[in-house]
Amino acid sequence: MNGVVLWSDQTQQKAVVWCEDQGDLAYYSQQKREAGVDLHEGDLIRFDMTLQQNKRMVENPLVLAEAVCTGLAESLSAAQPGSSVCEDDFRPTAQIIPFRVSTKEKRRDD
Repeated sequence: MNGVVLWSDQTQQKAVVWCEDQGDLAYYSQQKREAGVDLHEGDLIRFDMTLQQNKRMVENPLVLAEAVCTGLAESLSAAQPGSSVCEDDFRPTAQIIPFRVSTKEKRRDD
């Protein structure tokens, strides 16, 4: 899975990752200092995900690009409910038409 590091603590070797599937956040906690990867806020990473005690955990992280989304956590916190974080980049291209059953279709089902 891919994700973006929202927060990291270098002294504790921990990080929180926003996953590409938009599911729950994933957590990274490096167990062995010598085998670790330095994760920084805004890094785009690829990783294996496991579930431990109902928490998504990052395993085997690989940094794909450094600091590509710096400030993402602040942008998400500042966003209003229902608004896009990147409003300038998003412009709807389709007209959404609500689905309604016509009276002809209702009669066929009767």
